Amino acid sequence: MEKVERREFGRLKILDSIRGIAALIVLYHHIFKLNRAVFKNHLNDITFSIFDFISGLNKEAVLLFFIISGFSIGLSTLKRPLTDKNSVNGYFYRRLKRILPIYWIAILIALLVGVSLNLLYLKDFSLQNLLGNLLFLQTSDSLSESWVIPYGMNGPLWSLSYEMFFYLLFPLVYFINKKFLKNLSLYTKYAALLFIVLLGIIINKKVVFIPYFLFMVGFVTWILGYISSYCFVMLKKKNTFFLINLLVGLAITFASTKIPSDSITIIGKGMLLNGIFYFSMIFTDNLNTEKFQKFINTFFYKLGEGSYAIYALHYPLLILFQEKEISLIYQLLFLPIFIICCYYLEKRSIQWKLIFLDRNYLKLIKFKPNN
Repeated sequence: MEKVERREFGRLKILDSIRGIAALIVLYHHIFKLNRAVFKNHLNDITFSIFDFISGLNKEAVLLFFIISGFSIGLSTLKRPLTDKNSVNGYFYRRLKRILPIYWIAILIALLVGVSLNLLYLKDFSLQNLLGNLLFLQTSDSLSESWVIPYGMNGPLWSLSYEMFFYLLFPLVYFINKKFLKNLSLYTKYAALLFIVLLGIIINKKVVFIPYFLFMVGFVTWILGYISSYCFVMLKKKNTFFLINLLVGLAITFASTKIPSDSITIIGKGMLLNGIFYFSMIFTDNLNTEKFQKFINTFFYKLGEGSYAIYALHYPLLILFQEKEISLIYQLLFLPIFIICCYYLEKRSIQWKLIFLDRNYLKLIKFKPNN
């Protein structure tokens, strides 16, 4: 029997640091967007253009979240394969316990801000919109076809419906792959995924809008992160596969102004970012980067451990500051306190016991993938 080589690994702290950097970019983007006139008045044209460019990387930061999320799930399932109902139940428990507490707090904070600003008459705070968010059906409020939009004007919540969709879909994809697609090449399976996603884009645009088809657009980026983790740990380099993705993504990104579909542009940017991410992991694999990673982790690792809370909770507070006309300098002074609170809140929330999640919900399902 052929011995399968694999890398021994512990927690990759650099992933948390990258999460922290991505969360900072999103936080900065919203501060810049809400205080754009202040920045414009106090910065020269060149400096303002640089600040504006960094602010424009917010969508790339979210795609980076998707890549790292897929990569992390890959690391987790390599340690704990989804081989039976108990392992799948454990997977769902860990994922839901991770996402739900902070998510509920984000909705509550948005509601409290809405109450304090007398904004409950807006559709953002409607009972229907709340129910849609609790069911993770929200999409960006920039889409006219949306079923529901992020609750309480908390814009960043749009991406959490994507994350929940990825978490719920992945065990099914994992099962189908193990049971029926094991002998197919990576290229064939990936092409099939792209076909399904493109078909969904057409249905959304030409027939009827269904948010799950939109979520599938993000799943391409997420699954590339998962594939990257498998190749990294199992020492199976797929350089050609990721190079093709990178080049295709680069071409789509450069041609984005001529592409009528934002969804295809997002897929392209995801391909490009994941290609950069994958080759960065491979390129640094045989280099002595411990000192560099330690340097990065010194500044951003703790930030990364609170990155989810930072991402989910900041926007309603920024809206409150704007409506109360709190000056930018006081907003910036508040940020270190907010970030520290997010760190401790996220660390604490992971320890909360959610009894209703600790159930064998799959006991009636026959789940027995081939190993």
